[in-house]
Amino acid sequence: AAAPGSSASEGEDAFMDASMDDTAAEVYSSDELDKEDKEEEDEDEDDDLPKAPGHDLGILLTWDLDDTLYPLTPVIGRANIAFSMMMSKLGYTDVSPRDISRTVKEIRSEYNDDPELFPPTYVQLRTKAIRREMVRFITRKNLEAVAVDEGTDVEKLTSPIVTLAETKAQRSLDNSAVRAVYDAWENERHAAADANVYPDVVPMLKRLQRDYPHAVMGAVTNGAANPLKMPLTLAPRFDFSVSWGDDGIARKPDRAIYEAALERYKEFAPGDKPMRVWIHIGDDLAYDVGGSSAVGAKTIWTDLTEDYGQTAEARLWVDDPATAERPAWSTAPEEELVMRKKLAEGAKDRITATVSQMSQIPDAVRRIVRDVLDE
Repeated sequence: AAAPGSSASEGEDAFMDASMDDTAAEVYSSDELDKEDKEEEDEDEDDDLPKAPGHDLGILLTWDLDDTLYPLTPVIGRANIAFSMMMSKLGYTDVSPRDISRTVKEIRSEYNDDPELFPPTYVQLRTKAIRREMVRFITRKNLEAVAVDEGTDVEKLTSPIVTLAETKAQRSLDNSAVRAVYDAWENERHAAADANVYPDVVPMLKRLQRDYPHAVMGAVTNGAANPLKMPLTLAPRFDFSVSWGDDGIARKPDRAIYEAALERYKEFAPGDKPMRVWIHIGDDLAYDVGGSSAVGAKTIWTDLTEDYGQTAEARLWVDDPATAERPAWSTAPEEELVMRKKLAEGAKDRITATVSQMSQIPDAVRRIVRDVLDE
C-alpha cells in the first residue's frame, strides 16, 4: 500500500478562575482522574482481549477538536462571558460578543473579496475584530463629547470631524488592551473545552493507546484550541497540535496543514517505526474528510447522535446561508458556506468509516488498520 501523504494533487489568573464552572472543576478533579486511571490499570491487568491488528505498527491518528471531541456551543458561550467581563473591566461597556462575531464576519468577507490578500489566522481575525470594535467605541465616545461641546447631534457632525475622531481613536488605543481581551477569551475557551470534553472521549482515547501503544496522537485545527492546553482531559493523550497560522500554515482543507501534521509525526514516532497507517477523525466533511483524504489519510467522520450537541449541520450544510438560522458565534461569510457545502458533497465518497458515538472509534480504527494490512 502507498504510504500516507504520497498522493498528488487569554487574561489574568484571578479573572479566569472567577469565570470557571465549579461543576466542571468537580467532575475533572485530579484526584478523580488519578482514581479512574488506577481503576483502568487494574481492569487492564485482567483484560484478556487479543492484541489489536497492527498493534506494533507506526500509526498516526489526527483529530479535529471543535465539535469532534467536545461541543462548541457551550465552550464559545463561556469564552464570550470571559470576553464581556474583560471588556467591561477595561471600560468598553457597550461591546458585546455578538458585535465581535459580526465584525469577524465583516473582516473575513473583506479578505474573500480581495483574493490577493493572504487570509489572516484565526487569532489575527479575532484580534483585528476586537481592535476594530474598540476603535469604534472610542470614536463614538469622542464624537459624543464633540457634539456636546458644539451643541448638536452626533449625526450632524461633519465628515472631517468624524475622520479626525477615528484617527485619534486609532492612535490612542493600547495594543495591550486588545491582547488582554483576546487572552481572556482564549484562556476561558481552553478551560471550557477541558470541562466539556464528551464523557466517552477520554476512555476512548485510553483504549486506542492501549490497542496501539506506538500510535502518535495529533490535533489539526483551524480554531484557537490546543489540546495540550487542556490538562485535565486531552493533554495527557496528545503529542502535538497543528493550527491554522502556525509558521504561516494555511487552514483546512489546504493540504499544507495536513502535510505539517505528517512532518510532526516524525518528531514523535517511536524508534525507527515508519508510518504505516494515518487516520484523521473529524466532524467536517469538507475540511476533515475531504482535506485529509486528499493528502492520503483514511478518514473517520464523526456524525454523532443529537445528544452530543454538534453544530455542523446548522452551521455548514444549510440550503440558503442568507436565511439560515446559524449559531450566533458562527462567522463564516455566506459565500464561504456555499463553497463549503459543495466540498462536503464531493467528500462523501472519501469517508472510510462513520461513527455516531465516540466509543465506536476504536473498533473503526481496528477495522481500518486491518484493511490496510490486507491491501
